Amino acid sequence: MSSYRSIHAIAQELDRIERNDPESIVYGVWNAILSFQFPVSEGYITRPQDEHTAQSGEKGYSDLHTFHYQENSSTADKFLIVQCKRAGYETHASVWAEGVDQLCQYLSSTHGRRRPSDRSPVYGIVAVGKYMRVYKYDDVNESVLNWSPNPRRLKKGNLWHLEENYEQVQLILDHIRDNH
Repeated sequence: MSSYRSIHAIAQELDRIERNDPESIVYGVWNAILSFQFPVSEGYITRPQDEHTAQSGEKGYSDLHTFHYQENSSTADKFLIVQCKRAGYETHASVWAEGVDQLCQYLSSTHGRRRPSDRSPVYGIVAVGKYMRVYKYDDVNESVLNWSPNPRRLKKGNLWHLEENYEQVQLILDHIRDNH
């Protein structure tokens, strides 16, 4: 499979992201990347503003939630949430922390503490402007952990720039697609 950067529309939208653009610009870029990476023709669906209800009854809405319907299955494997934040806040630790808190809330309300036999990898991405950081859900603690598919090659907790680090980002997305 080629890289998301080889798709003209995605490359154009990435090039156009500017400081203080509305958050919807980042949603659009990520919706396109996810649609390319996880095609509907292969059983994938990405829902924008998917509703999550915590045990307390409090509702929240993840920005983009990707599911996979395996062949002949009526049940979706919910394996990825992307939380988007507007460009211009890449250096604000509080914005990254808010994204992580949202991932924890939504992944926990969706997956909770699954039995070991029911566990498959579940991932989260916080995207701020053209940057992203990737996480993996920890069932035992109902939290997210900095994650990398290959810690020797791709440092856990690293910030990845969607244009400058597109090869690394593509490796991460390929791993998520192949291991959920």
